[in-house]
Amino acid sequence: MDMPEYQRVQLQFANYIRDPASNSLPAGVEQRRMDIYKRLFFNNLSSFCKKSFKSFRPFVEDDEWNSLIRGFMREHSCHSPYFKDIPIAFVEYLESSNLKKSEFPFMREMCHLDAMRMQLRLVPDAQSCENLDIKDRTTLISLSSTVRLLSYEWPVQKITPSTWDSKKPTQPTWLVAYRDPNDVVDVLVANVHTFRMLEVLKIAKPLEALTTQLCEEFSVPLGTLAKKLVPTIQAFNKKGVILTTRKA
Repeated sequence: MDMPEYQRVQLQFANYIRDPASNSLPAGVEQRRMDIYKRLFFNNLSSFCKKSFKSFRPFVEDDEWNSLIRGFMREHSCHSPYFKDIPIAFVEYLESSNLKKSEFPFMREMCHLDAMRMQLRLVPDAQSCENLDIKDRTTLISLSSTVRLLSYEWPVQKITPSTWDSKKPTQPTWLVAYRDPNDVVDVLVANVHTFRMLEVLKIAKPLEALTTQLCEEFSVPLGTLAKKLVPTIQAFNKKGVILTTRKA
């Protein structure tokens, strides 16, 4: 079935906006008008991505950045109409494209962390009962919905243009990105044991069950682990990383 005329014109218009170097001007539209649309779309997307990827943007010159944005427009199909979903779509583009990554091998991970920061600013507030005794068997402990557990090959939370080392670390970086009760987004560096504890708490459970499971996984005495867990959980609870609720 042939495409309706209006859809054909829309497709020509969109193709030209995405990649003016490889597509013809839509029939009946003067160059001056298309140049305005072309600049408007590109500049809006570039500006939004610049604000979204504040960590990575300083690493590249303007020409390189413009090339990245043009490639994103040309090659990636976004499936969401919302601006808030653009950062994740850009990371997907970085993952699937044939970009040369040798110069900045941490690029995808750094942009992913920035996308998670943006996502956490918009995620709905988590519900929690405050001031519950975590040692009480009726208290359930769980990971907040305003938390993202992230594992990267590079320490992207601290890399800057003046400090980064091209030598890849031998150990991964474990990060806890979260939004605190004051709506401030922050990132903590965790060790593998703390990271695993938070992974386990994706499913709510009482302290006793958590301690028992981690003792088995870490092969450490129950008493030793319990002494460390309580202050750790309490500290995370104050930051809004861990929630406490009453068992039904």
